[in-house]
Amino acid sequence: ISKQVQGLSHLDMQSVSPLLLNARELKLAVPGTYDAENGQAVVTIASFSPSIEVVTSKQRPRILQLMGSDGRSYQFLLKGHEDLKQDERVMQLFGLINSWLQEHAAAVRGELSIKRFSVVPLSANSGLIEWVPGCDTMHQLIKMYRKSRHVELSVEYQLMRSMCPKYEEASLEEQVEVFRH
Repeated sequence: ISKQVQGLSHLDMQSVSPLLLNARELKLAVPGTYDAENGQAVVTIASFSPSIEVVTSKQRPRILQLMGSDGRSYQFLLKGHEDLKQDERVMQLFGLINSWLQEHAAAVRGELSIKRFSVVPLSANSGLIEWVPGCDTMHQLIKMYRKSRHVELSVEYQLMRSMCPKYEEASLEEQVEVFRH
């Protein structure tokens, strides 16, 4: 069964969380939409999509889609087995850098800013990351690179193992070194 689950590209929300599927008009802001200084109405969660996409990568995070009270669709990457507090701090740092850039005429003329996205830690090892449309995962980029160079995964793996038979036990530096050659 676990191998079948690993091969899934979508999950049915009814099976995962019927409570979320049936939740309507929540009094909870869509992550990343609330701005206390703006004075606009708070965009709340109206409903959740009946399907959850599973990203084909090592950690297999999920793409959760919800509908906001403003009628817009919002997507978030639901990640497990990772602490997102550091990611959240980086986004706060980017906000400070953007504030600094806005105060300097040269930066304003060049329209310099760092694109930020919402990061919401939910627990010590899970959280939501706002989905940025038009971006590829590292997994997708590597697959496209291999395909463009006609490199079979099995051949690459055999080469890696010949260079470092105990790859899984090697330090990170040693693992990276294998790919430099």
